[in-house]
Amino acid sequence: MSAAGSGTVKAWPGRSALTGFLLLLAAPLGLAGCAATARCPTPTRQLDRVREETVRTREAADQAEAEEAAWDARKDAAAERVRTIQARLDSLASERHR
Repeated sequence: MSAAGSGTVKAWPGRSALTGFLLLLAAPLGLAGCAATARCPTPTRQLDRVREETVRTREAADQAEAEEAAWDARKDAAAERVRTIQARLDSLASERHR
């Protein structure tokens, strides 16, 4: 009895077409290097670079906030001096008109 007639091998029309289709479907996944549902791992060098850039950016932001606070304090002190001087001038002006 031949293999075709033994019942172990069955004819399946379109089997080669289905196999070819599945291979074509799976080929881009293999070429991409990552599964469709999983992200590719980020290279360590890129992670280190981004981490260093983040640290530098945070330090620059902290420095800018400190400078802004200093400018605000100077501005507030100057405004207080202006109010004090204006109060003195108003006081002198009111004494002259008495």
